[in-house]
Amino acid sequence: MRRRTALRVVSAAVGGAVVPLSFAPAPAAAHGHTTLRSPTAHWDFEEHTGAVTREAVSGSTDPVDYVFNDARYKPGSDPVRRRGVLGRALYFDGYSTVVTAKGPGKLDVTGGMTIDVWIAPYAYEHGIDGKPQSLVNQHDPDARTGFLLGLRRFGQIVFQLGFGSDLVEVKGAPDQPAAKNRWTHIAATYDPAAHQLRLYRDGLLIGTAATPDQAPVPASSEPVLIGRHNRPTLLNGEFHTNMYMGLMDSLVIRPGALDEATARKEHAAKIAALPGHRVPRPDLTHDRARFDGDRHRPQFHMLPPWHWMNEPHAPVHFKGKYHIFYQHDPLGPFWGQIHWGHAVSTDMVHWRDLPIALAPAADSVGPDGCWSGSAHVDGDRAPVLFFTGGDDRLPYRQRTGLAVSTYQGDGDTDLPTWTMRPEPVTEAPADLPAGPGTAWAENFRDPFVWEEDGIWYQLVGSGIVDYEGTQVTRKHGGTALLYTARRPEGPWTYQGPLHWNDLAAVPEPGEVWELPVLLPLPGPQGRRTGKHILLICPWWEGFNPNAVKHTYYWIGTFDKRRYRFVPDHEKPREFDFGEHFTGPSGFVTPDGRSVIFSITQDRRTEQQHAQSGWAHNAGMPVSVSLRPDGTLGVEPIAEAAKLRGKKLAHIRHASVEEANRRLAGVSGDLMDISAVIEPCGAQTITLAVRACADGTEETLLSYDTAEHRFQIDRSRSSLDPDVRKGVHGGSVELDGGRLTLRVLLDRSMLEAYVNDSNSLTSRVYPTRKDATGLRLTSEGGSAHVVSLDVWRMNGAYDTPVAPAAYDPPRPGDVDSLPNHDFATGDLTGWTVVSGTTFSDANVSPRNDWGWGGPFYQAETAEDPTGHHLWGFNPEAGGDDATGVLRSATVVLGGDGVIDLLVSGGNDPDQLYAAVVRADDGKVLAKVTGRGAEQYRRVVFDLAAHIGDRIYIEIVDRSSGGWGHINVDDVNVPVQRP
Repeated sequence: MRRRTALRVVSAAVGGAVVPLSFAPAPAAAHGHTTLRSPTAHWDFEEHTGAVTREAVSGSTDPVDYVFNDARYKPGSDPVRRRGVLGRALYFDGYSTVVTAKGPGKLDVTGGMTIDVWIAPYAYEHGIDGKPQSLVNQHDPDARTGFLLGLRRFGQIVFQLGFGSDLVEVKGAPDQPAAKNRWTHIAATYDPAAHQLRLYRDGLLIGTAATPDQAPVPASSEPVLIGRHNRPTLLNGEFHTNMYMGLMDSLVIRPGALDEATARKEHAAKIAALPGHRVPRPDLTHDRARFDGDRHRPQFHMLPPWHWMNEPHAPVHFKGKYHIFYQHDPLGPFWGQIHWGHAVSTDMVHWRDLPIALAPAADSVGPDGCWSGSAHVDGDRAPVLFFTGGDDRLPYRQRTGLAVSTYQGDGDTDLPTWTMRPEPVTEAPADLPAGPGTAWAENFRDPFVWEEDGIWYQLVGSGIVDYEGTQVTRKHGGTALLYTARRPEGPWTYQGPLHWNDLAAVPEPGEVWELPVLLPLPGPQGRRTGKHILLICPWWEGFNPNAVKHTYYWIGTFDKRRYRFVPDHEKPREFDFGEHFTGPSGFVTPDGRSVIFSITQDRRTEQQHAQSGWAHNAGMPVSVSLRPDGTLGVEPIAEAAKLRGKKLAHIRHASVEEANRRLAGVSGDLMDISAVIEPCGAQTITLAVRACADGTEETLLSYDTAEHRFQIDRSRSSLDPDVRKGVHGGSVELDGGRLTLRVLLDRSMLEAYVNDSNSLTSRVYPTRKDATGLRLTSEGGSAHVVSLDVWRMNGAYDTPVAPAAYDPPRPGDVDSLPNHDFATGDLTGWTVVSGTTFSDANVSPRNDWGWGGPFYQAETAEDPTGHHLWGFNPEAGGDDATGVLRSATVVLGGDGVIDLLVSGGNDPDQLYAAVVRADDGKVLAKVTGRGAEQYRRVVFDLAAHIGDRIYIEIVDRSSGGWGHINVDDVNVPVQRP
């Protein structure tokens, strides 16, 4: 349970009475009035380069922490700077940028204090754990000491000051926020004579709060942090939240109090000193060059300029332009605080970034998130957007909303500006009948909308359950609820479930359908067939190993009279053979093609997301059709060929051996490969991509003619021990006795299309610079290469930038710690020193912990099930059990760098993994968990101790919640005898 702090909040009030929004002037004290004095600290952020910023009063420099100061997957780069109000400004990226300052100077808070700063926010944080998005703070909220200036939800300005007994907060008026995408000057002051906190926005008073009679108490032992909260919430064990995102300029801390007249005068003087006496427009655009040199970031696939992306959705064509929207967290590469990103294209393959289309807003249907939806053109009114609005205040937190473009007013076909209607479009009332049960009201999302013959149709993803009161007593399966209307605004009439799966008989589609899509299936030459495809993503309430891995579909007929979908086959079919293609969305293009967009999950850990600064990207849009044999046709859209550059290979009618010789000089990580091969008795045909010459790293695409199976083998795709690997595939019949293969390779992205009937989407993360080779082989028979063409690919946004950062090779003349990754399935090589918490039963192959999600330990060739040491053993006391486990004693060799995977509870004194020098028992390095079960890689550079005898000790002296630690893959370079 979180410890609650006593937070005394008085918003826009004087003496407990609410002041009208015009705000009365603050009363001046009759005696002891304090005046402003010279600053004790001033950061003007004038630097153009470097990872420090200068504090002008003392002349000292303070470090600017930033994810790419020492980057993991790209060359290091400096924190981002842009033009400020006057001079330069520092860009805070929302999750990694923070200045750790030496202090506010010689500030005597008892005589009053004033903080003023220019900010231009890009996005507002949700207010995770109820904490403000901090601009600057030096406070201890538990002790109710120190100060904080920051933003609450939707940009509301707040100032906190601690008095020991109280932490007093003044809030600015909700209708006077620090607006996004413009410069705002904020001043916060403490007036001891008036016993008052005051907030000023652009020189105007926007809030006051009364303070106690006693003097404030500084939090002198805390650092001054600019851009991050002193007590941030750690999300997913990796991300510090409660951080600012946007530009900041000229942060000043001064002794004394600021009255309203002085605030107005000072602000007027600031404006008068600016060129043209106007505040400039801030440059908050995201520069994609931030990721230059990233060896894994795709170049010709659609992806956001930075941070988190979920499924692309709502594709729509209007006035010669294609628009795509996508789930986006602008504050970091993690899930949450979902907005709608927006990009535009003239061909669906070259993209241009546009401003965020939808953002959570207090007066909207989605104050807690704008989730997936769709778009459709409403006659001459331009497209309308249907979205899932999240509102945690409601008993059923999801409903669908509508947003309209400002096109009719501004005529801008980029459609950069959207307005959300305040009223919901559809909601999930209790007891909504659905087939064998009731619609699962708590799961009501992802509207898919189209118009046909004057009727608007809306599908909403949900499930079918039985209720007893408010409790779900049975789950029947997933469904798409169908509504109709004459206008997009409604009213919408519920027509029942379009289709559903019987969970007992057909469990694959899950308990709830997400992202339902219904599209017509054209035949050859685009002819109408009368058939439709229904696509869905399965969702389960609890953890399921198949979650976020699959997309299923049925081919069938849409019965518009009965509002039902009639499938041609009872069992759903898997759309893609990999485990990365999810989140379908689709539309019909002006030329009659049914096109599907998707998200390609990158399946990286939270730590890898944090280190890379981005997460996920869109797949190549694909066209779907009905083949003459009644099966689904799948191929990348024809426009993908526009991305082709130089042709690297052109092979016709050759043996596999000859083709392979001609491929010897072909290499790259941005390629389009097209091949037609006749097996001619060959048992397997294999195309190796991202391959080193010695096979150290390679990814294999192969077709087994006996099994009629196409698959990808990523067992050797990467030397990175934390990269997910494995083998995936499915059944494919040859087409006229031929194997037709199309492969799109884009850094970590790999999409393969087989016989125009099936796709396989995957991710590969090689570590070596030379893992760019291409190789074709076959086993048995005399396979004949009818044609094989290879093109270099150009970028979707700009000229592709070459990767420029690779992992250095690890020492090769060393041994490993015995059973370093618990691959034996027990504690062989380890000794239980004491206690009961560590035993053979703790060595587990489990990929998930049962109440949340995956550990993300990677499998190896030696241990394909991925054994690891899970410190939580429910059969031996769980969190309450304690003990000590020790490895064999070895001599540290090689480069002296030790790394390991660690997760579990956060208690550095009682719960840790340590490197211990055997001769004297000295702990050389240690690490605890972070209150999360997902593993993260920790590295110790112990080069100074090469030659020392050491051992690894895992200690659990903690009981109660999170009283366990998990360890895996302990890599120690062991000196050979």
